[in-house]
Amino acid sequence: MFLYHTVTPLAKAEEMGLIHGLAPNVPKEAAEQLLRLTDSLRRTKDPTAQSLASSLSTRQLLRICRRLSQYPEESIAHAVNKACLSRFLPSLARASLEKSLTNSSIQDTPDPAGQRRDYTCVVQEGVLTIGKVSTPIYSPNQKMKVPDVLFYDNPQHMMVMEDMLKDFLLGEHLLLVGNQGVGKNKIVDRFLHLLNRPREYLQLHRDTTVQTLTLQPSVRDGIITYEDSPLVKAVKHGHILVIDEADKAPTNVTCILKALVESGEMILADGRRIIS
Repeated sequence: MFLYHTVTPLAKAEEMGLIHGLAPNVPKEAAEQLLRLTDSLRRTKDPTAQSLASSLSTRQLLRICRRLSQYPEESIAHAVNKACLSRFLPSLARASLEKSLTNSSIQDTPDPAGQRRDYTCVVQEGVLTIGKVSTPIYSPNQKMKVPDVLFYDNPQHMMVMEDMLKDFLLGEHLLLVGNQGVGKNKIVDRFLHLLNRPREYLQLHRDTTVQTLTLQPSVRDGIITYEDSPLVKAVKHGHILVIDEADKAPTNVTCILKALVESGEMILADGRRIIS
């Protein structure tokens, strides 16, 4: 009953053209090394390496190249490891990735200044500086929603926040992955406090439904009323939405969120529509 159309994967030259078109300032050598690595992973017969190739999709390559065009001194190996979540890979897959990186002559050069670098955050005359990255501070309408937590600065968390700020300034959505209790929520709250950004908070769990994503019931004077969920409020007021425990939600809820993150559009239960 349907006419089928197969879309063939992009050839290496086409992908290179796409990258240079959408991220024109990316260093040419870096883009070529990235594509050489991705091409070798896609062509291989080894299923472990093929699974790594899916982590380096065209969208991820564009993301890496946009970041390299802004911060050309960054290590390509670090960007690839981050895209493939190499810290959480099984040892066999990690070894396969390291071998592919070596074959594509991508070496992780340790930053000599990185050991001595002063990872501090400074707010001066309305400009926030974390490490080497600076941005003007936001002036919100609702200061009550800006988080303020007890936080002790330490180099490791500062490095993470500097990394987050780079992606945040590129307009990316951020996902923090880490073991329990390493301080993901603390880092997010401190990050938003420094940026002076109001936030809405939403915690997902196994009973979350698409309906509860957009409406939340509350009791007022003994009557149940339905009001907008933090997600809809964040969209309306331009606040930052923090979604906690995103991996606990059922697949259909995660799919709705994925579509919202990618296209910026979503139809609410009462017929309203979020548009990009």
